Amino acid sequence: AGQLGASFKLWVEPTVPVVGHGDSLTLRLKTTCQDPRAVGNLETPLRKRLVSSGLGETVVELLNVTEWNSSVLGYYSCFQERKVVATKLTVYRAPEVVVMEPVPALAVGKSQELRCRVAGAAPVRNLVVTLQLGDGEVLSTKTFPQHGQDEPEEVEVTHWLMARRRDHGQNVTCQALLDLAPHGPRLNATSEPQMLTIYEFPEDPELEPDIYLEVGARVNATCAVGDVFPAPTFKLTLANQTLPFSTSQDGHRATAEVAPNQPGDFGLVCSVSVGPVERRKEATVHVY
Repeated sequence: AGQLGASFKLWVEPTVPVVGHGDSLTLRLKTTCQDPRAVGNLETPLRKRLVSSGLGETVVELLNVTEWNSSVLGYYSCFQERKVVATKLTVYRAPEVVVMEPVPALAVGKSQELRCRVAGAAPVRNLVVTLQLGDGEVLSTKTFPQHGQDEPEEVEVTHWLMARRRDHGQNVTCQALLDLAPHGPRLNATSEPQMLTIYEFPEDPELEPDIYLEVGARVNATCAVGDVFPAPTFKLTLANQTLPFSTSQDGHRATAEVAPNQPGDFGLVCSVSVGPVERRKEATVHVY
């Protein structure tokens, strides 16, 4: 008679069931009921297989779980008392697409919006997206706790980067972490890196605008740039003919010997490339 009035406990293990989309999962319905005639089971619209059923425990395997919003009802009838326990499944999928948008070459001091797109992950509320510069400088970390839906959805993370010289040649990467701990796995996906090209070339080269010399004489023409970054590349031409030149120790001046062998006015052009930018300065060589 004592058993008739005694309540019993009913629960599902694992208490927080986590399963990959399309995978299978074993659930245990457990009870403290001591009634040998007790009846219990797990009810779900998902495909399932009864593994075992005995006093105090019913084991069911859920097969090929593809419903994003899934739950399971466990029920037990024990000494004429019936209990029901509902358990929601967390169905997950690792990020399938993690893409950093290409970054154009940037002038020092210019701001550029970095964009990362993550698609295919579920549930997004468990997603952490990190934008990283170089080997470990975290630019931005974003989470999505307000996203309530269970299905995969696409998210975008942005960050404004101010270009600095020291960033030249560094990689920007986007890392997407689906963090289901402590009840499930931590799944990482990382974008292809985007290398930064940073340059500084604020002013045109300097070149003496007019050079005068006699036929047969020789004179040095010097083309110079200021504090540019990275190292400049020079090209000097006289009347469309490329001139050999020497470069100063700091790499910011190029000097060529000009020695025309006939009278007239000749165009001298200095072209300087710094990163993706080319600037030109023109002069006239007057030979008499």
